[in-house]
Formats: sequence, C-alpha cells, structure tokens
Amino acid sequence: MGAVETMELFFERLNADDRQGAIALMDEKTEMIIHVGDSAQKLRGVERVGGWFLRADRGLKMIPGDVRDTGNTYEADVLVIRPGVQSQHLDATFRVEAGKITAINFAPRR
Repeated sequence: MGAVETMELFFERLNADDRQGAIALMDEKTEMIIHVGDSAQKLRGVERVGGWFLRADRGLKMIPGDVRDTGNTYEADVLVIRPGVQSQHLDATFRVEAGKITAINFAPRR
C-alpha cells in the first residue's frame, strides 16, 4: 500500500472514530513533530504518537485537502475540526514506508 492509500485509510478510520484502527497504520518507531508558535514538540514511538490521537477531543475530524503525493511522502492542508473549538488548518506531512506511517509533521498553516 502506497502513501496515498495508507493516508486515505488513516483519515477514514480517524474520522469514523476508529482511532485504534488509525493508529494500527503507524510504525512502532513513528515520530511526530507538532509546531506551536515558535516551539516544537517531538513525540517518539507509536505509544506516544498514538496516545496523542487517543487523547484528542471526542469528535476530532481531520479532513485533508490540497494533497501532494511525492512518492512515500504525503503532504496536505488538513482541516482540523473539534467540537466547541474553532476549526484550524494545518500543514501536514506524513512519511509512509511499506504501508506504515513512520513520521508526521503538523504546523499551523501560514
């Protein structure tokens, strides 16, 4: 499964509130960087990265738009919707190897 197919399945599962199914698409050593303001937080391992998605607000939706497929990298403008909070756009990059997500980078859309 390539990057596009893996990410389509990831978003489908995440948005259907099957967070465990979405996390199952992550490699054990996956890493995620989250940029907030002038700082960044790096999470390592499927337990920490997957935990970030598990702890997210109930009803979390991530809708990709403007997708760029560059081989094993999937880049998208992602609309994040959480109940009770203003929606936001993120620049998101996902690296996929052998059908598993190995790296995620989220930054506020500028």
